[in-house]
Amino acid sequence: MGGKEQIPDKEAARNAAMWKAKIEEGLQEVQELRERLKPVEFASKKWEQYQGAYGDVREDVAFLFCPEELIPETDKLRRLDREEKSDYEIIFDNLCENLTHQLSRYDALYLAMPYLVLLLERRRRRQDYEWEKKIITETGAMLSTDSSCCYGSDVRLPDEIRKSYDLSVELFREMTRDFLARNMERLKEEDPGWLQYFCTSLMAILGDREAAYMLFLGAWEQFPVGCPDCGAYDEMEIDGPEDGEQLRELNRIEPAESVIGKWDGKSYEDTYVWFSNLAHELGAEDAWKIAYYYGTYTCPECGSRGILVEWMKESEE
Repeated sequence: MGGKEQIPDKEAARNAAMWKAKIEEGLQEVQELRERLKPVEFASKKWEQYQGAYGDVREDVAFLFCPEELIPETDKLRRLDREEKSDYEIIFDNLCENLTHQLSRYDALYLAMPYLVLLLERRRRRQDYEWEKKIITETGAMLSTDSSCCYGSDVRLPDEIRKSYDLSVELFREMTRDFLARNMERLKEEDPGWLQYFCTSLMAILGDREAAYMLFLGAWEQFPVGCPDCGAYDEMEIDGPEDGEQLRELNRIEPAESVIGKWDGKSYEDTYVWFSNLAHELGAEDAWKIAYYYGTYTCPECGSRGILVEWMKESEE
């Protein structure tokens, strides 16, 4: 090869060495937590085995620990996204698309999760509200796919990956609670529609992944349910209060009793209690529908009754 042909290869090698060094510097900021989580190293071939919707995600994960000004030019996977974004933001979005495409579960989640905890910790130390909420929101959507309601969610993992993943989820949960404690008033200023999505992510992180998956799947409007007794399938939609009232008059859904004001702001044991109160306090769009999700559904075919969201989850399993 001639000299001119070799220049790009030399530049690529220099850039790769620089990026590797800078990524390692970024990870060193959270080295103690890194040693505790024991994430799969980027050199491991496991990244080729545990992939996302578009393949190996290790490069996107690694670049999240690189200084933003050094990120190479990157194309969007979400091509319908017209918002002007930095290459760093695009890399993060690409990772999220890789791990949540069509609301499916992808094996790469189990390798990426410890790094998402490390990323959140770096942003938390800087009190970076915008990035903290972005990481929490997107990761909640990812975690909702790791549930019995999501096709292909039953996966066997090596012990070391399972331990790292489970600990990551536990720590991410604690960090999310901390974020809420620090930012409740600021969150109330956010768009109600975005808050609806955010609260659904919180449900996946702090409470019930299966229920969160069903809310994501139906966009808080579709209520598909199968009767576990007779097998009848019912696909309801609730857009406005009038739809809910009509279903109530038809004896299809009796909304659950209101629990607003009955949450201590600390306990996350009863999902209906904390989720209702948090969504209402933040001003999330359609928070009133939560009482319908947790209401009593009566099968129009056989008359069997059950908690709607629980039957919805069972119909997807």
